[in-house]
Amino acid sequence: MTTPEWILVAVAGTLAAGVVGALLTLPVWTSGRRLRPVTALLGLHAGVRSVGGGILAAAAVQGWRQVGDPPEQAASSALLEISHVDGDESLYALLLLFIVAAAAAGAALLTVAARCAAADDAGSRAVACAVLGVEVGLCGYALARVLGGSGSAAFVIGVAHLPVLIGAMVISWPTYQRVHPARPERAARSPRHARS
Repeated sequence: MTTPEWILVAVAGTLAAGVVGALLTLPVWTSGRRLRPVTALLGLHAGVRSVGGGILAAAAVQGWRQVGDPPEQAASSALLEISHVDGDESLYALLLLFIVAAAAAGAALLTVAARCAAADDAGSRAVACAVLGVEVGLCGYALARVLGGSGSAAFVIGVAHLPVLIGAMVISWPTYQRVHPARPERAARSPRHARS
């Protein structure tokens, strides 16, 4: 594929992820709450995880069908290159199951975090910050790989997301208000006030 075709695919994938993310977090947008950019960010990540998981699952299914083909023929048309041992189809079944389970779990977790980010209570905001912290850790690993000399596009994108995720954590950081106990009222006046 040429560079313009890759750009077109990237734009289409981003738009699809945005639509899926908006659908996953639709109750937040229609609830009348104050909308926060962190909710949109986590919703977009949920859409990316859903769309990306679907693409990888389709690629795994395509590769599963080509397990019995000659190696040179399969390598020329396979969408997903994976080493298989003696043409064992159970490896592709396990791979497909893992991709679907990981994509579903990640999308569900990001959707819950996006809805929690729109709440005002400290507990929900803490859940959103925890999920953002995991993403910051993954982007930190990508930064370490880039500094180590890796030029993978996935790692570069992760490094580019790092300041955005840190800013989202700062915005969503929960604030706990101290509750001061009420002072007990005086049951009786002092003797001086009682005489007057």
